[in-house]
Formats: sequence, structure tokens, C-alpha cells
Amino acid sequence: MISRNQTYTAAMVIREIQRGRPEKAIKYLDKLFKSAPDNPVLWNLKGVALGMMGEHEQSLECYERVLAADPAPAVYWNNKGLALQNLGRYAQAEEMYQEALHREPESLEARYNLGNTLQSQERYEEALIQYNLILDDCPDHLLTLLNRGNALASLKRYDEAIADYEKILEITTEYPDASYNIAHTYEEQGERDKAIEWYNKTLEIDPNYHHAMEQLKALKKVRN
Repeated sequence: MISRNQTYTAAMVIREIQRGRPEKAIKYLDKLFKSAPDNPVLWNLKGVALGMMGEHEQSLECYERVLAADPAPAVYWNNKGLALQNLGRYAQAEEMYQEALHREPESLEARYNLGNTLQSQERYEEALIQYNLILDDCPDHLLTLLNRGNALASLKRYDEAIADYEKILEITTEYPDASYNIAHTYEEQGERDKAIEWYNKTLEIDPNYHHAMEQLKALKKVRN
């Protein structure tokens, strides 16, 4: 039976992760491991915290331990996939996401991550299939729209890519990555004036957007 103190400590772990303080989360987890050293839920949380810290090899070890204890939940396979993806081991990450989807076909997170890892392997058409499946159910999913736009741009389907980025800005005007990507897409097509216009719009949204500053400076130098 879980004590009141352990319940409180577990709640603190989740809170620290949500607040973006993984080091503190791990300190609380270490207390919980003393009474439950093999608990897969705790090891999963430690994997999440280590991943937030950029310790992806250690994070992967946690998920391997989790799956050895309890291979049923799709989220554990998805999380192992993320660790592998962050290590650049895309083919293995793909296998983990496919396993997660086998166990939970409706997992938006696993499908999104699968699309991203396919895109990282330059398998853009396959990535589009995954993004389209998500957007069929969640047409306003901003990250999927952004990454579908990126995949379309990589396939030189520029008008479709820009349409995705513009849809993001229709949903929320405060999304500088979408504006930047429109600018970059115009630049890729050699439309410098439009690129300059959209880099300026990006800086209106986020005056500290470094890449927009640099691209704008380079384009203005070429134009002059």
C-alpha cells in the first residue's frame, strides 16, 4: 500500500516535470525508489526527466528497464522511441512508434513522432501519410501543420507548404516559426521581396528571432 508521504512525493515528481525542473523531479524519484526499486511507472518518469536534461542514453536505459517490467502500455514504447530519436537512431525509433501504434492505434503522440522520425530519414511521402491521419482528426494541431509544411517544402510542393504555415497563423497570429517558414519557403523559390516581407513579419511577432534577423540581413545585403 502506498503511504500518504509516497503519494505526495509522486505528485511532486510530476509537478516538477511539468514545471520543467527535471533535476528536482529526479531527487524526489530517488526517495521513491528506496521503497519501490523496480516500479516501471517510476522508471518511466525518470526516463522523461533525463530526456528533458538531454541525457538520452540514460533515458533509454530507463525505458528498457520499464519495458522489461511492463511491456503493455503504448506510452512506454513511444517514450523509448523518443530517446532513440534524440540519439539519431531513427530506424529503431520507428520500430518503437510502430509498436506503440499497434498497442494503441489512436495514439496521436506516437503517430506524430513516427511522422517526424520518417521525415528525419528523408522519407517525406511516408511522413505526410502520418501527418494527414492526425490532421483528419485534429485539423488544428499546430505542430503537425508545421511539420507537414516542412515535409511538403522538402518535396518542393511550396504552395501547399505555405498554405499549411498560413493556416497556423490563421489559428494563432503569435507563431513566429510559421511566419519564418513562409519567408524561408519564398527564399527557396528565389522570391526575395516576399521573403524579406515575411522575415520582417516574423520579427514583429518575435523581435529576438535570431535566424530571421540573420536571413533578413543577408537578403538585404544581396539586394543592395
